Amino acid sequence: MIGRLSRHPGLEGGFGKGGIVPPSPRRRRTATTPGRLRLQSLLVSVSALALLAVGSGTLVTDLVTVTRVQQQTVTAIIGLQRLHAWLAAADRSAANSYLSGGVELTLPQQQYEADVAAAGRELEQAAERGPGVDSAGQRLEAISQSFGEYTRTVDTAMVQHRLGNPEAIASLRAASDQMHRPGDGILAQVEAVEGIYATALDRANLTLAVSAAMLTLFAVLAIGVVGLLVWTQVFVRHRFRRRRNKRLLAATLAALIVVAGTGMGAGMARQSILRSQGLYARLLNLWSARSLAYDANGDTSLFLIDGAPAGVPSDVAFKADTGRLVDRALTDQLLRQARLGDVRFGGLLADELRSAGSRAERDKAMQVINAYRQFVEIDAAVHQQATDGHQAAAITLTLGAYGAPLGLAFRSLDWGPRLGAQRDWSEGELGYAFTEFDWDLAQLTRMLQDQFDATMASVGQVLAGTIALQILSLAIAGLTYAGLRPRIAEYST
Repeated sequence: MIGRLSRHPGLEGGFGKGGIVPPSPRRRRTATTPGRLRLQSLLVSVSALALLAVGSGTLVTDLVTVTRVQQQTVTAIIGLQRLHAWLAAADRSAANSYLSGGVELTLPQQQYEADVAAAGRELEQAAERGPGVDSAGQRLEAISQSFGEYTRTVDTAMVQHRLGNPEAIASLRAASDQMHRPGDGILAQVEAVEGIYATALDRANLTLAVSAAMLTLFAVLAIGVVGLLVWTQVFVRHRFRRRRNKRLLAATLAALIVVAGTGMGAGMARQSILRSQGLYARLLNLWSARSLAYDANGDTSLFLIDGAPAGVPSDVAFKADTGRLVDRALTDQLLRQARLGDVRFGGLLADELRSAGSRAERDKAMQVINAYRQFVEIDAAVHQQATDGHQAAAITLTLGAYGAPLGLAFRSLDWGPRLGAQRDWSEGELGYAFTEFDWDLAQLTRMLQDQFDATMASVGQVLAGTIALQILSLAIAGLTYAGLRPRIAEYST
């Protein structure tokens, strides 16, 4: 009797102290077949909307973050790396100009003016394209003021040098110290701004990591939606003796497409982001290498200006800078092994060669290393000439006939046969070798920059397409309702 009463539609509330307790209105509604179908349709719709909210919200956050990283943060950091390089180039050109006699019409002086103009443009652009950090803007303004003081000090040194004032070298030294001084030097200030932007980049990476974790919630919701759809399909089949409900099957297919497409899109975006991070790290290394190369070339000129005594700060700085580029002397054997993929030397250039991901990148990296080897070999000859007391020959070898003071090249013909007997250096001057090395390094940097931009653009396209796919979540709810509505209507006719 109790068993029969408990199954009776009107007595499903159970027993209480006063007798039979009637079921609640909500339970009465869901206990009927139409109520059950409405509940299942509601559950599917709510789950589909939750799936849409989590999926699209996560992907939109990723897209906004990636776009900001590409267009603002990374662009600003790379711009600061360029600024760092142009500032180092300006200091190098200032030393070369002084070494050429401080004459306004020499190529080193013209190069100095071009480098100063380039650094000025980068400063202006850095202020415009920064990620909107107030402290960075203040530091950039301070850098601009310091750079103005630097150029005035260099100009003073050049005027004093042309007038034969012995204080000229002190002024040039003060300017170079202002550029390279640890802590509050111009380059140190630029690096401090890079640190601020790097913090912003770390926050963006944290946002992407949180978004990746949110995809786990998306997967749980997706499993729930598919489970609800299967459960609903089974219920309809058993209750109405129908093998299949086409609209419910379409809703299930839409759910599977959303799940599979989102997973695939997120995976592809993740792989591209990881690749872009690797390219970004390589770009920073190459710009650092370029700045070090400018510093090293300027150190040589300062070494000659100081009179070429061994152990002076410029000589020590040159060895430290070149040691960071390549940590040992490059021999034919080392280069042959490197071409075969066995890189047995260290430094930033070696790191780039190891990181090369294609034949074109490896060939370009080897071209850079070969040009660097030529540069350091000629630089070693400059140091040797200066140490042997051939100051005029060392200056001409450093600047070339067109960069040296008028007539200096014609007064130093004694070194030509000695150097020519050792190695054929094309134009036979350090400036030419450095320009070739700098050009090759710039081309490699441009190659990686193009790859980085293309990779980040592909991330944006994949995320945009995956976001559009989330619209199918609305179709899941709509198809489920459309599939159950005729069955519900059977009870109202």
